[in-house]
Amino acid sequence: MPWRDNFAAFITVTLIFAAVSAVVDVLSLGLLGGIVHLLCGVATTICISWGAFQAMAGRKPGWEPMLRQLQGPLFGRLLLAGALQYVAIALSAVLIVPPFFLVPLWAITIPVVMIERTGIADAFNRSIDLTRHRRLRILGTFLLWLVIFAAGAVVIVVLLGHGAIARLVLWVYAAVAATVVQPLPAIFYVLLREEKEGVTAGQIAAALD
Repeated sequence: MPWRDNFAAFITVTLIFAAVSAVVDVLSLGLLGGIVHLLCGVATTICISWGAFQAMAGRKPGWEPMLRQLQGPLFGRLLLAGALQYVAIALSAVLIVPPFFLVPLWAITIPVVMIERTGIADAFNRSIDLTRHRRLRILGTFLLWLVIFAAGAVVIVVLLGHGAIARLVLWVYAAVAATVVQPLPAIFYVLLREEKEGVTAGQIAAALD
């Protein structure tokens, strides 16, 4: 797993964005706070995905190069694609299409934009195409990690209660969970392209040079 050998760099990036979200919570900014949370989540995925591609190609990404993706020429497009994806999946939870259908369908939208430099609509279509016949495995992976980390959170609450220490531990725990889950889109993208198109992780990462 990319995060395992580069955990310090990955968790640093995750904690930086988590800290921004924590400040927003303290300020109680309402709708603006929700937007900041959304953008921080997408930005985390963008930075971690870049790092995951580098790690899978045998390189050792640092936290600073990962954060510099916020200044990349594709950042605006990546941010918009990710925001649309997250909002659509969130809305699906209260509308007609269940989120467990959309999550695997659009699982690799951000990696597609990052590597193939497609437009946003084309990225969603490309994700649909690449994930075909593998969506149950993708969904199962997400659900497995969700169950594991949810169980861990329950254990923390049972042991520590709901006080300040528990909240701090849960904040760090959530960052660790995000550090594990955020590389999944990049991992799926590499595995799918290797399986269906014979492209290696090194060739994929070369598109970022």
